[in-house]
Amino acid sequence: MIKRLEKKLNICIAGEGGQGVQTIAKVIVNTAFQQNLEATYVPNYGVEQRGGVSIAFVRLADQHISYPKFETADVAILLSDRSYERIKQHIGQQTKVIYNKDFITRRLPFKFKGYRFDQLANDLGEHRVFNMLILGKLVKMINIFELEDIINTTHQKFASKYEKNQKLKEFNAQAIEMGYQLK
Repeated sequence: MIKRLEKKLNICIAGEGGQGVQTIAKVIVNTAFQQNLEATYVPNYGVEQRGGVSIAFVRLADQHISYPKFETADVAILLSDRSYERIKQHIGQQTKVIYNKDFITRRLPFKFKGYRFDQLANDLGEHRVFNMLILGKLVKMINIFELEDIINTTHQKFASKYEKNQKLKEFNAQAIEMGYQLK
């Protein structure tokens, strides 16, 4: 069972193309739809699939969302130095921000919380689950979905990839759970 939202929840995820930004957003939005929440998703990325900055704007609510864009995020996720430059105008005083310590070298405000997502994925033995760690942490931060629902939605999204690599299913579930447990 999901928790009801008192107001619209604005999430901004930004990183380099290929880091799984859009995948994280799609899993969140698909889970919201399955839970009968209103959800919007606006992808923003350059022509490059890899190497360009990729941004996802997600908005969740109990009521109709009349406009998908927002000025200030409630939660922002930064996965690269360039991503900060692209979304810093959406980070307000109350925005909760997490970032990838392994890929961001610039000095960020002290209130931002950094994690070694790349290192954690490597420790799991599968770097491709980097974005699943972030998804797990995001789910914990927004605190509206059951972890099992997110894992199920992820498994639905990757069903065709699992046919070729069953081990990936285990890695994804482990990574989501590990991200969820991060303090």
